Amino acid sequence: MLGIVLNLILISLAVLALAAGTSFYVQEKEAGYVRGYTHLFSIAVFLICAGYGVMGFMPYAEYAFIPRLVGLYGIDVFLLMELSFLTMELKRKPGIRGITIGIFALYALFDLLIFGRPSALNYVRYDFHTAYENKMTGAFLFHYSFVSVICITLLHHGIKWYKIQKNKRDRLFVVEIILANFVLLFAALPDMFNLPFAKKYPTFLYSLAFSIVYFSYWIAVRQHLTFTPTVKNVSQEIFYSVDVPVLIFDLDGAVSLCNTAAEQECAIKDVSNATIRSLFTLSDVEMLRLLAKAKKGSPGKIETKIKSSKRPCSIHYTIRMDYTGEPFCIIGTVLMKENQNIDKNIEETEK
Repeated sequence: MLGIVLNLILISLAVLALAAGTSFYVQEKEAGYVRGYTHLFSIAVFLICAGYGVMGFMPYAEYAFIPRLVGLYGIDVFLLMELSFLTMELKRKPGIRGITIGIFALYALFDLLIFGRPSALNYVRYDFHTAYENKMTGAFLFHYSFVSVICITLLHHGIKWYKIQKNKRDRLFVVEIILANFVLLFAALPDMFNLPFAKKYPTFLYSLAFSIVYFSYWIAVRQHLTFTPTVKNVSQEIFYSVDVPVLIFDLDGAVSLCNTAAEQECAIKDVSNATIRSLFTLSDVEMLRLLAKAKKGSPGKIETKIKSSKRPCSIHYTIRMDYTGEPFCIIGTVLMKENQNIDKNIEETEK
C-alpha cells in the first residue's frame, strides 16, 4: 500500500508544479526570461514526477520503461535548463553558452539512449506498485557520472554567480538556489548505493528532491521579484494619477519606472534608456554623492535643472529598503521651482 501512497504523492507534485509554473508565467509578465525558465522548470518537474508516478502504477512490468523514459527525460531537461539559466544570469557570450549547453545536451542524449533503453534495468512488479532494480553496469555508471558532472558544473557556475552579486538580497537569492541543488545529490545517494528503501521505491526520493528544488526556486524567485522596482511594487492607479513627476531609479541611477507626469515634464521617450544624468543637469560629483547617500539608505534633496526644458527644479528622494534591510531603489519626486515659490507665498499669506 505504501507504493500507492508514494506514487499518488508524485502525481500530486507533478500537477502542483505545473500549476505553479503556469500561474507564474501568466501573472509575472514583467519577469523577463525568468518567466520562461520558471515555466520550463515546472514542465520538467511534471515529466519527472508524472513519469515515475505512472511507472509505479503500471500493472505490466514489461511496459514500465515507457513512463520511466519520460521521467528520465524530465531529469535531463531540468538539469540542462538550470545550466542554461545560470549561464544567462552570468551573461555568458552566446557562443560560449551554446557550446557549454550543446556539450551537456549531447551528454543528455546519450544518457537517454544508454540508460533509458528497456534492458538497462530490471523491472519488478510488487503487490501494489512497479519498481526497478539497478544493474551495476556501464549504463548505470554513465547516468550517475552525467548527474555528478553536471551538478559540479552547476555548483561552479552558482559560486561565480554568487560572487558577482552586490547586495545581501541578491546573494541570499543565489544561496537559496545553490543549496537546493545539494538536495539532488543527497537524494541520489540511496539509489546509487542500493539502500533498502531505494531498492523497493527507487524513484520516489529523487523525484521528491527535484520537486523540492523547483519549489525552493519558485519561492526564491517570487520573493526576489517582490523587491524589484516595477509597477507591481507601486500601486499602479495611484502612481499614474499623481500630477507631480515621480521617478524610480535603481542604485546605478537608471530609471526603472516613472509616472505620466514625469514622462511629460522630463520629455522621456524611452524609459529603458533614461538615467538621472540624461534627464537632469547633474555634475559627476553631484551624481556620485547622490548615489553614495542612496546606497547608505539616506534620503535627501538636490537642486538641478531638467535638461529638455532647462527649468530649475529640486529632486526630493527617499530610499526603499528590501527585506534584508538594504536599499534597492530610489524614489524621486521632482518639484519645479515656480511651484515651490507659489507654496511659499501661500504660506506667507496665511501667516
